[in-house]
Amino acid sequence: MVGEGARSEATVMYVAVRDVCIFQAGYDSIYEALAELELNAVELAVDRRLKIPSLDGASGYPKLSVATKAETLVAAETYQEKGLHVSGLLLANNFNAEVLEGEIEWAAGALRAGELIGVDAVRLDAAMTGQQELPFGERVSIYADAVKQVLAATEGGHIPLAIENHSAQGNDPNWLQQVLAAVNSPRLGLTLDTGNFYWAGFPLNTVYQIMEDLVSQVRHTHCKNIAYPVQYRQQRRELGWQYGQYVAPIHQGDIDHSKIVPMLAAVGYAGGLNIEDESLAKFAPAQRRRVLRQEADYLARLVEEAGGRRRWQQKQA
Repeated sequence: MVGEGARSEATVMYVAVRDVCIFQAGYDSIYEALAELELNAVELAVDRRLKIPSLDGASGYPKLSVATKAETLVAAETYQEKGLHVSGLLLANNFNAEVLEGEIEWAAGALRAGELIGVDAVRLDAAMTGQQELPFGERVSIYADAVKQVLAATEGGHIPLAIENHSAQGNDPNWLQQVLAAVNSPRLGLTLDTGNFYWAGFPLNTVYQIMEDLVSQVRHTHCKNIAYPVQYRQQRRELGWQYGQYVAPIHQGDIDHSKIVPMLAAVGYAGGLNIEDESLAKFAPAQRRRVLRQEADYLARLVEEAGGRRRWQQKQA
């Protein structure tokens, strides 16, 4: 049931999918995709007007507003009356924007909406203007101060913010650790993108070690993969090296998710494994639904082996 302070926690880990993957796969609606994939959870992007994709509209249009409590409750009901869960809300924020107040209001609004909808987390982007030119300590301070403002504006909330290891800055484990320490709040954690440390150029063995070091902070995930030629897998590569050529379906890349899922289970992670396959564009339109289904089946098998479920199930009070 939706309402103020509602938080629909999962009993165990489960499989979900990002809205953008659904649309790239050619589905007419989110509802159609989830039914065909035998899933009941989806991650939704929140735009700057605080609107989310609709459940039945083609490509998510017309969008649903979550700008006010009344509108959010209506939007939430469209999903929940179908027995569906919103696994997370995704922001493409910039915490070093010229007008920071707009970024703070956007993130705070998404958190308030997330509380009413009952999401697992609100994903934050780590990328920000000037990140390559600014000194390390200043970048930590700018980002951490912005997060503190969002948390102060939503005091009393329970839904966590989750910084994704995204961009050069977000894939620096030291930067992530320093931001987490500077904010020092149980309401801040990580969105672990399982492919992005590898995308950032870390050798494959190092990727697993980084994940092991950070796994206790994970509140949300994105799952993707890359298949590099064998001679490059354990080398340090340039940021984003040949990504467009080697990005691969989750079940076909170098990153072994059968190593990652048990890591998450060991720390009690009970959120979604959110499919974010950026290789779909490499396939003919007629093949994309099949690839997405294979990924859902693959992750579901790993989750079930770790004691989870394919589908989200609400924790009983």
